[in-house]
Amino acid sequence: MTAGNISDTGVHQQSVYPPSFCQWRLLLAVVAVTQVSVFLLGLGRLQGFGLAWLGIVSLYAQALAFTTAMGVCITRAWLNRLSSRGAWIGSWLVAVMMALAFSSCVGIVGTVLGVGPGKAYFGLFVLQSVVAVALVSVALFRYLFIRAQWRAQLLAQAEARVQALQARIRPHFLFNSLNTIASLIPDDPDGAERATEDLADLFRGSMRRADHLISLAEELALAEKYLKMEQRRLGDRVQVDWQVSELPAGASILPLTLQPLLENAVAHGIQPRTDGGEVRLYGRSEKDNIVITICNPLGPAEHSSQGHGMALANIRERLELAFGSAASLITHQDTEQFFALLSLPYVKNSDH
Repeated sequence: MTAGNISDTGVHQQSVYPPSFCQWRLLLAVVAVTQVSVFLLGLGRLQGFGLAWLGIVSLYAQALAFTTAMGVCITRAWLNRLSSRGAWIGSWLVAVMMALAFSSCVGIVGTVLGVGPGKAYFGLFVLQSVVAVALVSVALFRYLFIRAQWRAQLLAQAEARVQALQARIRPHFLFNSLNTIASLIPDDPDGAERATEDLADLFRGSMRRADHLISLAEELALAEKYLKMEQRRLGDRVQVDWQVSELPAGASILPLTLQPLLENAVAHGIQPRTDGGEVRLYGRSEKDNIVITICNPLGPAEHSSQGHGMALANIRERLELAFGSAASLITHQDTEQFFALLSLPYVKNSDH
């Protein structure tokens, strides 16, 4: 599976359009639209609509549609250089020209072999083919264009929230970390240096592009540095159970997916408790998915009932944009523990 990265929402619409007709899902859509069009055409004929006619016309229409789609696919690199409107018009013109070329070739070969429309109906045959492709493709491309615009607007709105999430290693966490580092300097300068490096890595990670998938190993390393900072600040009140040996290090994940969940665990499950508690992170592989669970004790009611929502909503929205319905974040709690269960499709990271 290939995950669709969240597009750069700068927003140039040629970055999301035209779509690639080389993708099997879009080809299946073309096949379905073509077959529905043939069936509707047959209903409109009233006469001569039988299985033989349906089979012959369907075969020709599917070949015509496939050739047209391949033409748009091959020219996609050129179309991407145009504006969004230019790419839409260019895609339609390519489809019409491919239909003209293909129907002409079929008509000529059929006429020579004596099975085609013949010279008398050659022009009509080509005209009907071109008009059919022009009408169907203009509707299909228009739909894809509007869908791309709608998705770009969603991405732009989500990006604003994602940027807030990326910058939300909370100010009080920064101040507390700096105070922790300052307290380490007199007695443990080496520890202060390591803490400073960890803090720098955390903020470097928070400035990554939200749409760029990173390896799970990188995200786990960032999450571990965060917990180390919290352990330096809260001492023995933060216990960590870290079980990630079964997770594929080369899997893809969005940056800052785990850190906000761990921050919630510490802020609402550990810090409010005088005796602290244990944060557990464990993961496993399940067929084509990876599952990561973060567990923390429930804090006092006034703390455990608030604060989780914003981070969880942001993460869910980012997962939806990047992986669609293949990813999920589910939370639940019992009388003592709060659980966040993250499920992701296993997509190998290209940089790993």
